Amino acid sequence: MSKSNCEHTRNNHPVSTLQLTSAALVAVASFSSIAHATEEVITLETVTVAGNKQVAGTNPNADPDAPYKIDTSGNPKFTQPLLDTAKSIYIIGKEQLEDGKVTALKSLMATQPGITLGTGEGGNAYGDRFIIRGFEARGDVFMDGMRDPGSTNREVFNTEQVEIAKGASSTFAGRGTTGGAVNSVSKKPQEEDFAKFSLTVGEDDKRLTVDGNKVINDRVTVRANVLLQDSDVAGRNEVYDKRAGIALGVGYKATERSDLLVEYYHLRTESLPDFGVPWDSDAGKPADVGSNWYGIRNRDFQETGADIFTATLSTDFTDQTRLTTKLRTGKTTNDYAVVAPQARDGVISATNPKTAAYTNKFAGINSQLTHERHIGNHEHTFSIGFEVSKEEVRKAGYDIVGDTSGCTALDVYNPDIYQTGCGSLSKNNSGALTEVQTAALYAMDTIKFNEKFQAFGGIRYDYYDISKNSDVNEYDAANVASLDTDFLNGHLGLTYKPRDNGSIYATVSSSSNVPGELLDAGAAAYGGLTDTTAAFTKPEENLNFEIGTKWNLANDNLALTAAIFQIDKKNQLETSGGRGSPAVTTQTGEARVKGAEFSVSGKATPKLTLTAGAAYLDTEVIDSADASTIGLKLANVASKSAFVQAKYAVTPLFAVGGSITHTGEIHGGTFAATTGNTLASTNRLDLMAEYKVNKSLSLQANVINATDEDLYDSFYRSGSPFVFTGAGRSASLTMNYDF
Repeated sequence: MSKSNCEHTRNNHPVSTLQLTSAALVAVASFSSIAHATEEVITLETVTVAGNKQVAGTNPNADPDAPYKIDTSGNPKFTQPLLDTAKSIYIIGKEQLEDGKVTALKSLMATQPGITLGTGEGGNAYGDRFIIRGFEARGDVFMDGMRDPGSTNREVFNTEQVEIAKGASSTFAGRGTTGGAVNSVSKKPQEEDFAKFSLTVGEDDKRLTVDGNKVINDRVTVRANVLLQDSDVAGRNEVYDKRAGIALGVGYKATERSDLLVEYYHLRTESLPDFGVPWDSDAGKPADVGSNWYGIRNRDFQETGADIFTATLSTDFTDQTRLTTKLRTGKTTNDYAVVAPQARDGVISATNPKTAAYTNKFAGINSQLTHERHIGNHEHTFSIGFEVSKEEVRKAGYDIVGDTSGCTALDVYNPDIYQTGCGSLSKNNSGALTEVQTAALYAMDTIKFNEKFQAFGGIRYDYYDISKNSDVNEYDAANVASLDTDFLNGHLGLTYKPRDNGSIYATVSSSSNVPGELLDAGAAAYGGLTDTTAAFTKPEENLNFEIGTKWNLANDNLALTAAIFQIDKKNQLETSGGRGSPAVTTQTGEARVKGAEFSVSGKATPKLTLTAGAAYLDTEVIDSADASTIGLKLANVASKSAFVQAKYAVTPLFAVGGSITHTGEIHGGTFAATTGNTLASTNRLDLMAEYKVNKSLSLQANVINATDEDLYDSFYRSGSPFVFTGAGRSASLTMNYDF
């Protein structure tokens, strides 16, 4: 398939404000019809109901009186309220996302304490990449408790809440999860009718979302979420981001004790990928090149897709026993061609873009039996379950075809991005095919000894089988690397409750990283499977120690948490050499991260809603094949980070707020911070204001990066040649209408 120079122009499918408004009116009319457009429905959506009853359309896991405070996880493996869970779990609900104008998972993670972003590079995919508590987590992303494989760009239009479980978590999540895991909880059908649409228009944004729920009868409920976006990226020349998605959920009450939920998620994105700006090695900072974008405007592109089907059957055999079985099958894609800037004094070739065409197909089942039972004087909550999954990842790419003799290198300060003669893109059929099969058994128990003490214990066994054919066009045993291994992990926690509204806990947990588990990666240095990594059958081993406390204050509307922790990793794969010298991979790395985290979320006063967090990470290389790196900090980790988001009700109709994000210095390197390159700390200020026009209509203004700070999300692992940039200042106005 050939992609011509004109195929990926900005006006390929332009979405104007008029078109967005028209689409909004059609959607509103549809959901208005569904909800009968009666005053009773409007009253239902806008009146605060007494007795802590959840208002239709809001997050069912949140405190009804303080929506920034989330009380329970949407992951059925966590059976206890967050207050009584012996683990750090930070949850961001949809109300907080909406107030902060967060539209993508990556944008949210960039603000979270203890988390930094990683780059897409030649050896791994250009997509979501997160580093949690100092350790790689791009393979540890989940949707509704099941792994969400594939490296792509994830949206939040169908997200009820995002859960960040910190520390080694293999008992809950399987392989990986050294520093933690990310779980997005989808919006589910509810038991009351509602419809809401939001239209955002700004200097860089046009975005429409619709969220509608209909109770068909006493057995069937339906919920639909729709997304349409056409946006530019503030502060970046030419860069755009278009998205379209729909999510459908149908709930069916099969019997008095059995519920079936069927969900379909569809997303397409089209954007101009951006590898940021060059690194100025002389100045030791990103090059001062303004908003320059590097590439060929009418050739380079990124297109991603997701189609995911999920069916969940829940059966309550008794009031104390529930069996939940979830089946999922899906496919994600990520195609792109993008030019990576070189160091400021380097040559930026326009004829050698980084390209990839990832297709990830997956299927899996997770079945869990949860049973509550008194044994003697103790109350137990048992969970036993199994998981089986299969995944297939095909990685191809694009070739530059046509005459490129007239194509000139891109000048660092004045790149000619519209030049012709730089060739067109043709998708090739070469590349690698990776296949993974997994199976797991787990058992967990929460024991309540009395009103003051409870304990948690869990154990999980995983079997992992992976094979990779580096040339899918011709089978040759020499091109195939394979590995099968198994591992056992556990989690123990003890909780003391000095009061009903508080807990103090201590916990220890383990996790395992399988060599080659990062399926988007090519070389061993990036976490990919090769003959070299396949020889290491022993997983990397991680151990997490944590002591923390959790309290619900201010009439139970404000949650406070604090924790200190230590994570030890051993048997880490590390690669030396390469780029002209032989690459040598050994399983000799050891690392340690010690730290502290604090958070607060909810209503501090009847008028002040807030969430805040801070993290301090002390990282260290404990052992390495390169003795000179022992004692150094880990690369690509901010030792200090903090975030505050607040909303103050000036009057019952008018509120103001905003957020501040602080990210400390980040040091470059691969395993250890060896390059001497450092990204300076940054502070980002966002502002918002909201006015309720009437019971149905509200207006919300947002200014992102209000001070127009030069923000840099992450940089290449060696520190040069490029640095990913954050967005500049942008302003938008959102109209929210509830039916």
